[in-house]
Amino acid sequence: MTMANVVEINEFRKRYRHRDPFAVDGVSFALVPGQVFGLLGPNGAGKSTIVKAIVGLTRPTSGMVRLFDSTPGDAAARAQVGFAPEDPDFPKFLTADEVMEYFARLLGLPSTERRRRIPEALEWANLAGERRQVRRFSKGMKQRLGLAQAILGRPKLLIFDEPTADLDPVGRRDVRNMIAELKAQGTTILLNSHLLSEVELVCDTVAIMVRGRILKEGPVRELVPEGMTLEQVFMELVASSVPPPNLPDFMSDPASQGGLRN
Repeated sequence: MTMANVVEINEFRKRYRHRDPFAVDGVSFALVPGQVFGLLGPNGAGKSTIVKAIVGLTRPTSGMVRLFDSTPGDAAARAQVGFAPEDPDFPKFLTADEVMEYFARLLGLPSTERRRRIPEALEWANLAGERRQVRRFSKGMKQRLGLAQAILGRPKLLIFDEPTADLDPVGRRDVRNMIAELKAQGTTILLNSHLLSEVELVCDTVAIMVRGRILKEGPVRELVPEGMTLEQVFMELVASSVPPPNLPDFMSDPASQGGLRN
């Protein structure tokens, strides 16, 4: 029996203003249950636009985006999505427990579920028993709290934007273990990260984007030749697709190569 796609994107194109180039230009891919999919690319490649389209924050200029075989704007479909942004921001006067209580109520969790799930999520995030307000949190602690709120509703699709950016090696290991556990439970994960060594360890499939287009997509074991790393493959693709920057005249003029002269 064929599994239904969690996300289906077909020839998605997005241009924010009529005169602008396309931020995303003809992208197609699908995510299935239990898949860990890495969406990679330099800044400005179009990754954030795709994520916004999946969660219904922007609409395609043309093409199709489906979420759980529905439109991304469908409330029931969006309720099955968890999102951990790169730089989470919470009310600074709240504690971790109060932040989680707030999000649990937004999810509509009954009190019995809130009492059970909040401690579990905070325990995983190494924030159990933390009584300080968020304003006294380090960047790593805020990152952990963002991950905890993302899994609180036990979503079927998790979108992680740079989940290990401000974590120490132990924290990164914990995130990898959590991703493996969620995958085993059938959760689909869309991972956006510049830490390609981490991506290579956890992702089944990756798509490498440059300037709104996917240049390569496939299983990590097929995209990365023996003796190379994902980072090397990524850098070679980007270098071959992006022209070198135009140097200012004073840098490209051979007469100026000797530096400042009296």
